[in-house]
Amino acid sequence: MIGIYTNILLRLWLNDEPAQNKRIDALLAAHGGMPGSLLVTDVVLAEAVWTLKSAFGQDKDAQSIAVRSLLEETAFAFEDREAVAAALGLFEAGSCGFADCLVVAKHARRGCEFTATFDRGMRKLPGVKLL
Repeated sequence: MIGIYTNILLRLWLNDEPAQNKRIDALLAAHGGMPGSLLVTDVVLAEAVWTLKSAFGQDKDAQSIAVRSLLEETAFAFEDREAVAAALGLFEAGSCGFADCLVVAKHARRGCEFTATFDRGMRKLPGVKLL
């Protein structure tokens, strides 16, 4: 298994640095042939999606397509694939950022009664309780 860092995901999604993208293609050719061979951690995924929006001005649809592209490729492994898929559903259906949706989905998958927060923007997510 190979760990994938934020900048690799961004280059993969944006395809904006030809020299780096050639190296990513080589990495995928060498290590992406087996299911679950490329690990994308929650922190890396959340940071990459946030960077798509904040640094590259990508809208919600583009962010969703990026995450979905990873979920559809079996070579990519996640800390919890089902939580990532659930977070993507929450993100696409609501107004919260992907990272907030991922936190709520991970809490739900771990059996939490609710996610406690002061963030009023999260109040519409299922299982969230404002304090």
